[in-house]
Amino acid sequence: MFEIRPTAYGGRGCFATCEIARGTRVHCAPTPFTAVIFRDFRKEVCGYCFAYDLGRAWKIRLRGTEIAGLWFCSEGCRERWVNEEDPSGELVPVLELIEQTVALARRKLQSSKAGEYDEDFVTEDFSFEDDAIEKLWEQVDGLLTSNSVTANPLRNPILKNRILALEDIEYDSARLIAVAIVRLFLETYTGSTPPWFTWSGFAGLESHEKDLINRLPALLESHIRVYIFLKAVMPKKFQAFVTSGNVRAVLGRESANAFGIWQLPLTTESECLGSSIFPSASYFNHSCDPNVMKTRTGRQMHFTTSRFVKKGEELCISYGMMLTMAAKARQDLLQEQWYFKCGCGRCTIELATAA
Repeated sequence: MFEIRPTAYGGRGCFATCEIARGTRVHCAPTPFTAVIFRDFRKEVCGYCFAYDLGRAWKIRLRGTEIAGLWFCSEGCRERWVNEEDPSGELVPVLELIEQTVALARRKLQSSKAGEYDEDFVTEDFSFEDDAIEKLWEQVDGLLTSNSVTANPLRNPILKNRILALEDIEYDSARLIAVAIVRLFLETYTGSTPPWFTWSGFAGLESHEKDLINRLPALLESHIRVYIFLKAVMPKKFQAFVTSGNVRAVLGRESANAFGIWQLPLTTESECLGSSIFPSASYFNHSCDPNVMKTRTGRQMHFTTSRFVKKGEELCISYGMMLTMAAKARQDLLQEQWYFKCGCGRCTIELATAA
């Protein structure tokens, strides 16, 4: 029905290989490659179907564990998560370990009254040029292999405990990355990973790490902390995949390819409950006059044509709730959050008219 190929304006997009009637479902992304429910909502959002009932806390947990950071709206959702998301049983222990580690480190930090972790890696005079960022990551890798108790965060008890007590946004990132690393491990050693869980498919997405850091420089320190945290806590068998390159790959691709897990029904008042990455769905580019509508049903993303589509026409969605905004406001929002200037037909006409 459609194929993925290069666009005239750069990157790749989805193009119709035949005429498509209005109301046709052109794609279903069955489950995220990786996803995280934000810490603030983790008790209130079902770990499988993402159901949210206006702050009501779900009661059902995974069997044999109380602290893996997952709650479910029903026993059926719990069983489906176990069977579909973690059939190997490799993921739950990792998520539980993250929960235990953060909780313990926070208690220790609070009792010691040691204060928050100092931003030692990104100093006030740090230059955010590309080569400086690369050199800093190389420096961090060097520190983690150092025998120095004072320099190596994993050998310095005070530094290590401060890093392990992640901030909530770092906790969310750590879980998102940990799931991706487990997927990569399974793909490498078992080869039985379903298509929507492949690292190779995920890695085909464009990284916007540099754009993200340029917009929010403070995140560089946060990203480094998350990397050191994962090096400290991930089980030994996963350590070969906990590299700065892989951590940066997830964070850089999540920044512009993620689909928010929004409270349904979707309105301007909906809460964003988490973040999810569907590699196959990320090739739908944005248009301010979209011909495809995206909807979430449980943990699936559905893409349905909103009008007749000609053969060869690009299939486009709207990245956010911005279609009623003025052209200049849409342009600014897309540049800020998704790092591109929209050149769709609607923007071209409206900007020319405004000028």
